[in-house]
This record gives sequence, C-alpha cells and structure tokens, in this order.
Amino acid sequence: VLGHYSQGVKEGTERATRNSVNDTDNDRRTGYEQIFTKMFIMDDGIEMTVNPLLKEAKNPIRYIVDNLVGRENPKKELISLAQGDPTAYGHLKPPEEAVAAVIRAFLSGNHNGYTASSGSVACRTAIAAAHSCPNRPPLSCDDVFVTVGCSQAIEHCIAALAAPGSNIIIPRPGFPLYETLCRRHGVICRFYDLLPEEGWQVDIESVRRVADSSTAALLVNNPSNPCGAVYSREHLKSLVAVAGELRVPLLADEVYAGMTYGRPFVPLAEVAGSIPVFSVGALSKRWLVPGWRLGWLCLHDLSGTMKRSGVRNALNSLCQISLGPSTPLQAAVPTILTAKDNTWLMNIMDTMSLAAVSSVNRISKINGLSTASLPQGAMYVLVQVDLVAFANCPTDVHFAEKLLEEESVLVLPGECFRAPGFIRIVTTVPEHVLHLAFDRIESFCARHYRVEQSETICQGDAKDGKRDIGLGLPRVSSCVGGHEGLLLKPPGPNLIPKDKFHGCLDI
Repeated sequence: VLGHYSQGVKEGTERATRNSVNDTDNDRRTGYEQIFTKMFIMDDGIEMTVNPLLKEAKNPIRYIVDNLVGRENPKKELISLAQGDPTAYGHLKPPEEAVAAVIRAFLSGNHNGYTASSGSVACRTAIAAAHSCPNRPPLSCDDVFVTVGCSQAIEHCIAALAAPGSNIIIPRPGFPLYETLCRRHGVICRFYDLLPEEGWQVDIESVRRVADSSTAALLVNNPSNPCGAVYSREHLKSLVAVAGELRVPLLADEVYAGMTYGRPFVPLAEVAGSIPVFSVGALSKRWLVPGWRLGWLCLHDLSGTMKRSGVRNALNSLCQISLGPSTPLQAAVPTILTAKDNTWLMNIMDTMSLAAVSSVNRISKINGLSTASLPQGAMYVLVQVDLVAFANCPTDVHFAEKLLEEESVLVLPGECFRAPGFIRIVTTVPEHVLHLAFDRIESFCARHYRVEQSETICQGDAKDGKRDIGLGLPRVSSCVGGHEGLLLKPPGPNLIPKDKFHGCLDI
C-alpha cells in the first residue's frame, strides 16, 4: 500500500510540474493536479500548510506542565496539587443516584442511537427547569444546547460571536482556556483585573477601559477558577450595569455553581434583567464526574436579541457539527438534576471547606507565602509568593520547578492564569496528603527563604539523603486517565482501591 502511495505521489508531482510548465492557463489543470501542486512540493515528502489560528492556540497549563515532566525528585513520592479534577485521588465520589441513573440508561438498551443534535428533549427540558431563575420567564428546552463538557459550551459561545475584528473581555487572573479558544477563533482577548484585596472582585473600571465598539461579550467566571471567589448579588448587579452601559451580552461560566462554602451562589442571569446571558455549566465539578463530559449552554434572552441576531441559529449549526455527548448520559440527566442529593453535597462542601481553611492556615505560617483572602467556593487557593525573598526563584515558574525538583510537590505557576507571582493549589486532596504536601512546601520555603535580601538560608539540597519509604499515596485517576494528566504516574496494584467504585483491576 505504501509503495503504491509513494508512486502515486511521485507521478502526481511530475504530472503537476509538467502541466505548470506547458499550460499558461491554470484553469485548464484538473482539480486533482492542482491539489498535488499545492501539497506535494518535493518528491520525498509532503508539505502542508497549517491553520495559523491553530498554530497559536496553545493551552498554557499544558505548555508549562509538559516542561516539568520527569523533573520530580525520584527519592520522594509525587504529590500533585495541580490537577483540576476532584476525582483525582478517589476519596470524593459522585452521588450514588447519579451513577445508578447512568447505569440504568446504558442497560435499558433504549439509548444506543443518535438523538437531536442540540440534545435530547428530555435532557434539555431538565436542564431548562434546573436553570430557570425566579421572577423571570422559565427557560424552555429551546433555550438549552447540550455539549461535550463545559469547555465545548464556552467554545460554542466564542465561535458564535467571532465576527472579524471582535474582542471578548475576560478575567485576569482567569482560566487559560478562555484565551486559547479566543485565539483559535481569531477573537482578540482583552483583560479586566480582579482585585485580590477585595476578595478577587472585578475591577469595574478596568472593564470600561478595555471595552470598545468591537467588544462582543463580557465573560464572568463565578465561582472563580483560580481565585475561589464567589460574587455577591450586589457585585453581579454592578457587572450587569456595566454590560448594559457597554451594550454587550454576558458570558457566564458557572461550572462551579453550587460549589460554595461561604457566600451563597447567585446565577448571573437572575439579576441580568434584559441583558442577554450565555450561561454555561456541566455535571463535571458539582457532581464530581468530569470524565462524563456532559455540559450545557443556556440562553437567557428576555429581549429576543439572540434570536434576531442569528446567534441561536449559529449555535444550533455548531451542535449539528459536533452532535453532543453520549445519548445514555443525556438520558440520565433528568434523574441526576432532580435527585435529592443535598446531604451528599453538604458533606462534600464541608470537606472542601475544611481543606480550604486548613490550606490558608498552613500558608499563613510559611515565610514568603500568603493568601489575599479565604476562598469562598470552587476548589482552589491562589497563593502569593514573595519572589524577592526566595533564592534562585525569580518567577513563579522557577518556584514551581524547584519545588517539584526538590520536594516532588506539583503546583501550577500563576503564569498559567496571567497571575505572575502566584501559584495555584487544588484543595480536592485527601487531608493526610494535603498535610504532607504542606510539610514539604514549608521545608522547601525554610531552606530558600531569605531573612534579608542579601542573605539566603539554605540547609542543603533536598535530593541528598535516603530515599523516602513509599507512602502509598492514592492516585486513582492515573489508572483511568485523569483530566489533565499532570504527572500522575501509574500506581502499583496495591495502591489502587479495589471496590465497587474503583474496580479497574477487573476490567
């Protein structure tokens, strides 16, 4: 097969070359020969032209983390505080009702075929009911589009608004995928600032400064990744007011809706009035099932702007291309969204709240590290690093690199989120693992912290000495894939819990 292919390439190239010399009118060449002229420049290979938008579409998290692969201390077992996957260590489990609903959907044999491209009617109706807001007309299934995770829902919004020369205003610090998706679709990113001294609230004036007549949307992430902020009703009203002033729609990333342990969550659409709102969410975080890849996009459009402008049709066209998530998962959504899981959720949030408080307390006792405020939701703590106070750590990336090399603790540098001088840690880690991680971080900081700028305290390289005894740290997601795969190595068989939730050894 390869021989015939190579011969065809050669013959096609020679034929295209002859025609380009003999024919003065390019239109006389066949389409086949034109293709070969463009693609097969040389006899010994193929030259292709890559979409320039994709050449620039990099995921900052992956780009930075890929450079850290293999750099952990081989004498210490790796602890990852980087992975934005609540299932990574296996101690946080989804509600049993949700798992049972999916199993029933698969076993029924009734959901093996295609469904509507924007999602099944039952699934969309359930999502519409769950996301209708008080004192507003209820959503209908026509206001909902089911997507492959929340990421695709965000991408559909950006793609639908990606008119030539348009820009979208996004938060800084913020989830890096926003910028990646904007670049992929040729949309210019403008950044508004979050104020650490005010609980990471939005700097409203910074929104006004960067907006112009080409602004297509204002994106708001609440609860926030990476800051852990949860916005009050009054602050959300301020954002709605500035969107009305600028005459732009709001794109609300609410994938962490319901995951709060301080201030209660308020949907942006609830206070948006006539301002159009694209609200995106998913099962992934709230139900602890990111691998199920089921998300949604809800259109809150009191004034009918989205319909008149063609946005609804554009979104429907995008769904006709992607065809959405698996049909059995969609069939389980009505049961999942209506299940009485308040007790389960309260226990999960108590665990996360305890981890957040414990993290902030430990950080407050480590020289050179600090937090601006206690997280109110999501599952992250953004930690400020006094880079002047640490030897050989001029940037947050260097800090993360050296921490990994010496202590085998993986954190994400703030550069991933346009937050230089910070690191992000994940709190969905078992309590004993979190304490061990902070013991190592504290030891690292003690070695490198400068009492004065000219004096460095260093007690020697952590790589010296005896190898750590294996700790048996749980790394369930490394067995089954994981969301970001952030250096989670395959564990030994004795480290994988073999029970009704994690029976991967029997697969």
